Amino acid sequence: MEKTAKTTTLTLLLLLATLTGLSAEGTARTETAYYNKDGLEMLLEATAAVNTGQGWETSYFAFQPYFQLDTTHLTAYTGIQLTKGTYDLLGGVTFWPYVGNKVRAGLNARYNMDYYDHISLTHNIMLGGSLEARPASWLGFKATLDVMLKSRSIFAIDTYDEYLHQLTYAFSGEMDIYMPAGFTAYLSIATYERYRYKLAVAPSFTLGATKQLPRKFYAGLEGFVRYTDFFTASTYYDGSEIRLFAGRSF
Repeated sequence: MEKTAKTTTLTLLLLLATLTGLSAEGTARTETAYYNKDGLEMLLEATAAVNTGQGWETSYFAFQPYFQLDTTHLTAYTGIQLTKGTYDLLGGVTFWPYVGNKVRAGLNARYNMDYYDHISLTHNIMLGGSLEARPASWLGFKATLDVMLKSRSIFAIDTYDEYLHQLTYAFSGEMDIYMPAGFTAYLSIATYERYRYKLAVAPSFTLGATKQLPRKFYAGLEGFVRYTDFFTASTYYDGSEIRLFAGRSF
């Protein structure tokens, strides 16, 4: 399993490196203030997700509406995941005290409630820092580093509303490639997803792409590959998920 995991990761990196070269040839580099917003920007998105039903995931299909507000110094978002016997709520905010033309750095807070019918109720609370950079018009980077508190009540063993608490850390890193004709490709590694929060030894790898459409609409497709104990010799494939999404900015 370890060899398969490493091979998959290297393949994803090779694909993104190829896209990087093509994009660098086809896109002009410009000096742009990428992170200074002109007023309030809003985003409304809907996602349909299908997973392999392995690991902790027990249902194969999920619907995920999402809403985001973005200004120069503040980003706020909320969303919900609906699937059979499972409900997830998400809310978060990032404050950007430093905003430059090509870099912005800030502090973030995120909360997730994960309810599995007749199984468990989990609260995930994250606090940490965020960094985004756009060194060129065709290239961008995003990274977060957080402390995460997991509080879980397992119904089969809990008769007194007691919670099991665990303090850990979480991180994410993403590379974005902006290509001609409104296409964007991205590759990321993260210990959490929008509606999935695991320990740091169980990361997800994501490869995806979006396409800008007329009237500020967009659509995209992304695939997730998940592992446990990835940073040890006992790497284990935990499952995969494919998401199709569409949205509009205002």
